[in-house]
Amino acid sequence: PGVVRAVYATAQEGAGRAQAVLDGHRDTGDPKITVTRGDVDSFVNLDDTRGDRAAAAIEFGRSGGPQGATQGINALGSAF
Repeated sequence: PGVVRAVYATAQEGAGRAQAVLDGHRDTGDPKITVTRGDVDSFVNLDDTRGDRAAAAIEFGRSGGPQGATQGINALGSAF
């Protein structure tokens, strides 16, 4: 139980850092950082299910297309 709580606390702290990065870059849309829990592990997620469903492009960027290339913000990667 103590380890599970510690893992969750670490996920919450990382989520706070990731949300700060996301907030610094978000211009429009509905992406948000969430934390989900499994039996042992906790997961920090970049959730854009209410918006453009572009979580991967937000995190990692995109190489082109109609809206052009963009650099990702690396919110999750930089949080840990």
